[in-house]
Amino acid sequence: MSLRNSILATIVYYDILDFPLTLFEVNKYLVNPGRLSKNPVLGTISLVQIAEDLEGLTNVGLVGSQNGFYFLSGRDALFDLRIEREKIAAQKWKKFLRIAKWFQVVPYLRAILTSGSLAINNTGQESDFDVLTIAKSGRLYTCRIFLSLVASLFGVRRTRYEKSAPDKFCFNHYITDGNLNIKYESLYNAQTYANIKPVLVKNGIFSRFYTENIWINKYVYNFKPAEEFVLRKVSSNFLLSGIGRAGEFILNSYLGDKIEDWAKKYQQKRIKENPTTHESGGRVIFNNNELEFHPHSFEYFAIDKYNKGLKKLGIIPYVEEKDSGLTV
Repeated sequence: MSLRNSILATIVYYDILDFPLTLFEVNKYLVNPGRLSKNPVLGTISLVQIAEDLEGLTNVGLVGSQNGFYFLSGRDALFDLRIEREKIAAQKWKKFLRIAKWFQVVPYLRAILTSGSLAINNTGQESDFDVLTIAKSGRLYTCRIFLSLVASLFGVRRTRYEKSAPDKFCFNHYITDGNLNIKYESLYNAQTYANIKPVLVKNGIFSRFYTENIWINKYVYNFKPAEEFVLRKVSSNFLLSGIGRAGEFILNSYLGDKIEDWAKKYQQKRIKENPTTHESGGRVIFNNNELEFHPHSFEYFAIDKYNKGLKKLGIIPYVEEKDSGLTV
């Protein structure tokens, strides 16, 4: 029963994103049974077990299926929607990678990780590009300035004034290579970080990110980080990366320290003066190791709808899901 409820919970969560799942995806994103039952299934949960329970759920009418995709009963339209969005995502990936290669010139940039709808190929025409950025410790604010500059030169940086910014980069979260741990744990964040894709990475940082965020498995039972090699990845360019290294060589100095200090004071002042920083329903962080700009987070809506979805199916979770500490 705990596995059956875990499968249903996983489908409920992705139903919020209008995203039907394959058998392999149900396995990959499986909500930890320990969050739904006091005595959960222990050990390895095989694909065969999940396939058998999915068939049972389909037979009793709780889950629908079409061409290998599973969704909540009555949500058959999600199959066509997923196919349509995957086609859109394929085109957006081409645009994303065409620009992302130029970010190699940015000094102190250690990784660009794709998150949000593009990471799972679930984009609409109006979707922007959500990015998790990893910068060198001690040069967070310098890295942000140069990254924003490069994106602006190509006209692809989303600004805070744009309500809709299709195909523009939304640099809404920065962390540093010396502080890769995400402190705000929740089912929403666990599923988000389980899906991120490495586009531009250095020094094995993608593997290190997951080593420091093993809490993801508290929420996503079978999660294992993918290998760093993926089909959609920026190939290293000697000239572009050389420019980035040259910039670091120049800025690894007293001048660079002064620029970082100025950039920090200037950016933090602007963030503090932005009215959205102090609004409820999201989270804005600005310190030496992290910058996060989610003043109006989708997380609260997603968690609330998830909990209601479980209740509607008669599932009383052992641990009720909460948001990761949004402002109220």
